Amino acid sequence: MKRLQNIIVLLLVLNGSFNSHSQINQIDGKGMMQGVWEKKYPNSNAYQYKGQFKNNVPVGTFTYYYPSTKVKMVIKHDEKTKRSESYIYYESGNLMSFGIYINQKKDSVWTKFGPSKRISGRETYKNDLLEGKSYVYFVPDDLNDKSVRIAKESNYKNGKLDGLTIEYFDSGVVKSKSNYSNGLRHGQFITNYPGGNPMLEEYYKYNYKNGYFRAFDEQGKEIGKKYYKMNNILEGEDLQNWIDECKKTGKKING
Repeated sequence: MKRLQNIIVLLLVLNGSFNSHSQINQIDGKGMMQGVWEKKYPNSNAYQYKGQFKNNVPVGTFTYYYPSTKVKMVIKHDEKTKRSESYIYYESGNLMSFGIYINQKKDSVWTKFGPSKRISGRETYKNDLLEGKSYVYFVPDDLNDKSVRIAKESNYKNGKLDGLTIEYFDSGVVKSKSNYSNGLRHGQFITNYPGGNPMLEEYYKYNYKNGYFRAFDEQGKEIGKKYYKMNNILEGEDLQNWIDECKKTGKKING
């Protein structure tokens, strides 16, 4: 994510919003934004945002608005710690998400909510990149249902999927399990029927199909199978020779 002030500067330059002769939108002799800055929507008296800068850095509270004038986002900047709290709202006024920036980059836990005010997701950032656990939650249609149930849990490293990702049916039964390494499919992938029995079993090696791909019926009976070696299908004698080589050398047949 680009730094917030760079985004604002770009918007202002593109829209010709600054005025060095007024008491707002001031740029000093060094080309730095200072004091109160405001921007309105084109052909409208509705503000797009209001805030303040000190030496090109946002300070205090920045407020962003919908064209309807409803508050869209509030960011509270702490000049001393470089920590910023961000609150994003639906046009209805309900909270959509909140989290913090450090030096204007996403950091720590960010929490998301559905329009009905219930939690819909939670993810962790470090230096503007996803890092660690990320969760998506079921948001029940029943407003009286206050349960918090995981729909999907993943793990990230340096902004890329890394490790195990699990998806669930609404019942709590595991829908799928998949493995990643540095953002690439790597290892076993399992897809299940709602009852819990496997539907598909797949293997990958750094995004290449590599191993047996099996399909099953709802009773768990195998109904199809193919073998891939780095995206190429092996059959007959070629497959048997490869299996024999794996047994002799200790290589993995799957993954």
